[in-house]
Amino acid sequence: MGCIAMPSYARAPKVWRSDFERGLADWGPLHNQWGLDNHRWLVDPAVSGQLLRVLIRKGSIDPGSMVRRGLPRSGSGFKAALVPAGSISATLRYRVRFPADFEFVRGGKLPGLYGGLGNSGGHIPDDDEGFSSRLMWRERGDGEVYAYLPSSKVYGTSLLRGAFRFTPGQWHSVAQHVWLNSAGQADGSVAIELDGRLVGRQGGLVFRQSDRLVINGVFFDCFFGGNDDSWAARADTYVDYAEFELSTPAVGGR
Repeated sequence: MGCIAMPSYARAPKVWRSDFERGLADWGPLHNQWGLDNHRWLVDPAVSGQLLRVLIRKGSIDPGSMVRRGLPRSGSGFKAALVPAGSISATLRYRVRFPADFEFVRGGKLPGLYGGLGNSGGHIPDDDEGFSSRLMWRERGDGEVYAYLPSSKVYGTSLLRGAFRFTPGQWHSVAQHVWLNSAGQADGSVAIELDGRLVGRQGGLVFRQSDRLVINGVFFDCFFGGNDDSWAARADTYVDYAEFELSTPAVGGR
């Protein structure tokens, strides 16, 4: 994968960090949480504090489909409103590791940023109710930003697909930078770093229709899917997470 020079915006002041020393206690109130029973807390000398291991069962897909089938949900998800009020740009960093024998199948969800309701699950944003910009893994470990935007059709919009790739058995450091658009303009953007290298940026995005919608926090999601069995996990597996942090420029800054 190629890389481009790291710009200064990647070093905005840090406003929050969690090494999972106290589990999720320093994440504040959680919203829309599910799958917390699939969490395991472990120590690894390669990371600070603890790591969060999210368990995923063979045959599982997205949580809504599992509920409709009367089956346990696999993986986990929640939202945490951790970004300072009024922020229109933010950076989320974390470390992620897939086990050495991980089968990526067609893909699955990873944490990202959100605003408002943090739309997902086929709920396309209406006016300024919300947006989300989770990451995804895809076939062979290709990565992308999977965004729910006002322009999305049926499901989310794939951005920067294949601009970076995850390697099973290896800790990766991921950073997602989001800049919301000015009302009435298509000047929003998203950029991704992988292991300290800026691997892609996409501009010309519309996250919102007015200045009322801002970035609110972290949308943690981890599951296979997609909503049919072509996405299903082929074996019992897991994904490891560590060292989350948020950075923002001065409130309202770009």
